[in-house]
Amino acid sequence: MDYLRDRWPLGHSLPVPLRFLKETGSQCDSPPWHVEAVAHRTPRRHVCIPCGWIARYLPQDTPVFEPGCGSGANLLWLALKGFTQLSGSDIDPRVLHFSEHLQKYLGHSLETWQDNALSPTRLPENQGAILSVNWLYHLPDTSLDAFMETYRPCLKPDGVFVFDVISDRYNSVPNNRYHTEDWRKPESQRRPSEYTFRLSHADVEGLARKHGFRILRHTLIHSRPQRYAYMLGRAGL
Repeated sequence: MDYLRDRWPLGHSLPVPLRFLKETGSQCDSPPWHVEAVAHRTPRRHVCIPCGWIARYLPQDTPVFEPGCGSGANLLWLALKGFTQLSGSDIDPRVLHFSEHLQKYLGHSLETWQDNALSPTRLPENQGAILSVNWLYHLPDTSLDAFMETYRPCLKPDGVFVFDVISDRYNSVPNNRYHTEDWRKPESQRRPSEYTFRLSHADVEGLARKHGFRILRHTLIHSRPQRYAYMLGRAGL
């Protein structure tokens, strides 16, 4: 059943009209891709699968924190599933303003604040889950290792990390060093890849052990690029 749910993660859309998203996004001056991410949420399996695991395997009173939460779409989806202790941070005040409008429209309130998720000034305590999807590997000078080191103290003893990573299989794709939007441009005009680090399953296993965790669930997502989704729990629990 998990295999089928992960392969076809249906029921992950947010009931928000596209017109509202576009008008509100423009009003807040939110980057357009945030509107697209909400409007076309269901095909984004690397987002839906980790959120689906939280909804299926964790109690609805589990505190969930999402650094780099953007519009809060992932947290709002969990709110629609009955989760009540949801918080997140993002560095961009425009997208947090956009999130406020989404929260009001859907009738759910999140605790969100502005912060740099890579070097946070405010960390929540006693979280049941740290959720991280579709952002960490887009930033330069970042790593899953540093991310886990930063957010591990936020978790309860039985808390979990839930995240996605770009598979190292992407390293064999032609032009993988360059930004996908620039592949048809002359090489001198191409930007570096938007996927700044890629990991193998063995890499993630090693990092989990290093930080005292083990892999509870994982799946390889056959997208472009291929990704892995993971849920990590404390070793020995």
